Amino acid sequence: MREIKRTAIAPGILLILIGALLLVYKVVPELLNWRQVYPLILIIVGFSMLFHRWGCSDRDSGGVFPGTVLLLLGVLFLLRNYHLVDHYYVSNIWPILLVIIGIGFVALFIAKPSDWGVLIPGAILMFLGVVSWLKIYYFISWEFWTFVGDYWPVLLIIFGLSLIASSLKKSAQIESNTKK
Repeated sequence: MREIKRTAIAPGILLILIGALLLVYKVVPELLNWRQVYPLILIIVGFSMLFHRWGCSDRDSGGVFPGTVLLLLGVLFLLRNYHLVDHYYVSNIWPILLVIIGIGFVALFIAKPSDWGVLIPGAILMFLGVVSWLKIYYFISWEFWTFVGDYWPVLLIIFGLSLIASSLKKSAQIESNTKK
């Protein structure tokens, strides 16, 4: 008996869902329009990329980043299209895109915890996105922004100290393992 190829399941489901959406659009065009359909396509493609990644036995993290980004973009656009998120707060979308891309990097870390270097661009992008979004919509003042601009080297010092502490902790663990 032949084994079912797991890699063909996710694309098959994706094609079925897209076909069903397009068929519903052809039968009842008032029910769905392109503005309502494209976020669903992004969500389906992103979900299928993530599903395919966790369905693989070789633990390849290739589809995690684009899958996460597409899924979150689809959710954002779907919420905006159905007015579940105030359009005013997503009109300048670039800070939200920075946060979504940062979350994509964090998802890469979750998929492959040994690659902790992806947390650095993820944290930087999420921080810049949140601060920019707060600045655009006047949740933080210019005085705060100049304060951050004056004292940002403190973040470098904290990050450097955390790297040194992590390195010392790993070397202590290696020494204790070799003594056993």
